[in-house]
Amino acid sequence: MRTIVFEIQGQIGHFRKPYAPVSPVTYPFPPPPTVMGIVGAICGYGKDEYAEKIGWDKVRIAVSLLSPVKKFRAGLNLVNTKGNKYFRLTGESPRTQIPYEFLKDPAYRIYLANANDVTMDRLCDMLKNNKTVYTPSLGLAQCLATVSFYGEMEARNGSPEGIEVSSVIPKEQTLGIHYEPGRRYTRFRIPEKMRPDRTVEKYGEVVVDEGANKITVETTRAFKVGESYVLFF
Repeated sequence: MRTIVFEIQGQIGHFRKPYAPVSPVTYPFPPPPTVMGIVGAICGYGKDEYAEKIGWDKVRIAVSLLSPVKKFRAGLNLVNTKGNKYFRLTGESPRTQIPYEFLKDPAYRIYLANANDVTMDRLCDMLKNNKTVYTPSLGLAQCLATVSFYGEMEARNGSPEGIEVSSVIPKEQTLGIHYEPGRRYTRFRIPEKMRPDRTVEKYGEVVVDEGANKITVETTRAFKVGESYVLFF
């Protein structure tokens, strides 16, 4: 399976969890629909077309953490829209301050496979030439990111028992997970597949080692990409 691998990093990031609207908190990594948005930005696809052009129903995505998860909170001044028909700065309190949770110095390795051939060719060409059409970001527009090409590789299925997986772990693809003492693991639900109309087709549970360490799992669904084993969404 043809796979394009690239890395993305920045000073701050925020991948908003949908169930925390009042004081936004973040996932520790970009979920697959967010990765598709990043690919769309690199290739120059509009927000209403990138899902179809990439091939949302067949694309395979894996994400590896390259740096430990570090978080901080900061207040953002937003326009107070209550009773403000035209979103103008009027009244006694034109702004409202909302505390946001951000990631500090996030860095990831993205594996993209099985997308449409045109997208795969275009993405590979853009990355090799260090170009993007739109400015890539890590979630919010303020969270600017840099992207670098890592390589084009072949993902080969088949793995021994008890392998060390470099990527985020989709829990449903494992027969067992070996948790090591002294490490920091988190488990939560993320959107895995999103239709072009931005409705989520599938949610799934994932396990992440927030220290960016490999996780030993029992699975028959891992792929070897280069020297690493990953699990695709």
